[in-house]
Formats: sequence, C-alpha cells, structure tokens
Amino acid sequence: MLVIYGPTATGKTTLAIELAQKYNGELISADSRQVYRGLDIGTGKVSFTSKIGKHQGFWIVDDVKIHGFDLVNPGQRFSVADFLTFANSSIVQTIKLNKLPIIVGGTGFYIKALINGIGSIGIPLNPKLRQQLEKLSTTDLYQKLLEINPKRAQSMNDSDRKNPRRLIRAIEIATYNKKLKTRNLKRKIIHYQLPTTNYQLVGLTAPNFYLYNRSDKWLEERLSHGMVDEVKNLLDQKVKPQWLDDLGLEYRWLTRYLLGQITKEEAINRLRGDIHSFIRRQKTWFRQFPNIYLFDISKPSWRQKLEKIVSLCYTQTNVAR
Repeated sequence: MLVIYGPTATGKTTLAIELAQKYNGELISADSRQVYRGLDIGTGKVSFTSKIGKHQGFWIVDDVKIHGFDLVNPGQRFSVADFLTFANSSIVQTIKLNKLPIIVGGTGFYIKALINGIGSIGIPLNPKLRQQLEKLSTTDLYQKLLEINPKRAQSMNDSDRKNPRRLIRAIEIATYNKKLKTRNLKRKIIHYQLPTTNYQLVGLTAPNFYLYNRSDKWLEERLSHGMVDEVKNLLDQKVKPQWLDDLGLEYRWLTRYLLGQITKEEAINRLRGDIHSFIRRQKTWFRQFPNIYLFDISKPSWRQKLEKIVSLCYTQTNVAR
C-alpha cells in the first residue's frame, strides 16, 4: 500500500492518479471535507481538466477509481471512526482486485489514525451534553476544555480553538474519560488494524513561499471555475451557514461574503491568508510520521526519486501476494 500526504497545493491527487495509472492502483481519499457531496470545487477534489465519472460510492477520474468522495450530505456527521471503517473496507476491496491501494490526502489526522490508530475511537456521543455545549461561544467552550483537560486545550492550534465542533468533541472525550477515572474504570479501546502491514508513506513538501505561490494560483483558478456559485448553491439548498462557516477556508469566507457580512475582496484576501496558515499547519504533521520519505516538489529531480520508492513498494506488494 502507498500513502501520500502533503499540504494544499502540492499536487497530491494528480500525482496519485498518475501513479495509479502506471502501477495498477486505486485511490482512497484521506480528506475530511471531500467526503461531502456538492463540495467539489472548494475542496479541490480533482483537476478541472480531468475526465470525471461520478458513481455511487466512488468516482472514476482519468480512468482511475477514487474511493472517498461524496460519502455523506453536507451537514451530516462524519468522524475519524467513520473514515477508518470506510478506508479499511476500501483497502480490502482494492487488494482483492490485485490492485495497489493508494491513500492520498491532506488530513494528517486521518492518515495518522489509519496507520497508528487513535485513542478516542469508541467514545460515544453525549447528546445531552452536546445540547448544552452548543449554546456556548467558542471562547466559553475553550475555557471549559481548559478546566477539564488543560493539556488537550493547550495542545490545540488556533484554528481548532475557534472550531466549535472540535471543541465540543474534545470536551465530550475529556468528560467521558474523567467519569471513567472517577469510577476507577478502564475504557475498552477499539483497535483498527490495517489490512496490510506492507505500506510506504511519502510526503510532498516545499518551502512556504513556493507553496503560497502555488496556492494563490489554485485559488484564482477555482474562483474562475465557479467556486462562489458552489457555495451559493449550498446555501440555496438550505445548508446551514454556521456549518459552512465551521468548515473554514473557502466555505467560511465565501459564505460570509454571500450573506453580505464582508466584501468579496475582503473574503478573498482573508481566504488567501487562511490557506497560507493552513499549509503551515499541515506541514507540522510531518513530525507525526517518523518513517515518512519527504520529497521537495520545488526540486527538479524529486519525481524520479519518488518513483524509485513507489516502484520498490509495488514490487514488495506483489511479492507479498
């Protein structure tokens, strides 16, 4: 199995499709926003020049099958546990077809959970607690988390501290664990095992200025291909503005523009800055993967070096079978 991680604007999906064409593979998306139907342009699912066929549960892009797009409707809950269930099933299906599974995405949390597992899986939702917490501001939510679990609160980045959904889930987990500790009980840990232990993790990176320039051009291209209309259509379909705002980035700032809260120029400027910040945060996830091979896409020979690693992975996978 091949796993490709990297920040926005590194060309992960395009690379993964080309590798799938060469090594008889299928893609499995590891992106927390691409699971939603109708969020195509903003999440940058595929290139605008690609040949696309949309099917129930998967897309065919340039003759390559991609699992993980359009799994749920906007506004629906999709957790990391849902991702692991879906990803494991997709990996098994791909292996049974004697194809190379290629995990690709920019959600480091999903990839880390897939490879290493995660301790919060199996902690149930608490509807009563959530109902109470949803009435609080993000400032009050963060303060509450700080009181229950200072370590978790202080480890959050600025984006997570402003995200009510993540704050509520963090409080939910902290409250659950505190209750078990008070009762001197141990939580039953649910372990997810990869269908294969033979995998190679590669990461795409580049200096920040290089990625900022690429992301700025990618933003302009998406705007010219109807990204504002995509957000407008979601609002017309009665998708809650707060849900779109919580998604951040494109959906936050374009929603605020369409609701008349800010100008279009301000929305684009704020979005550009947020994407740059997001790229920096994504790059910090490289430290979570000690066995990752990093490739600087600003260097002329990166592709040849990467393909040597992929060729070795493909050969080992076939030998293992």
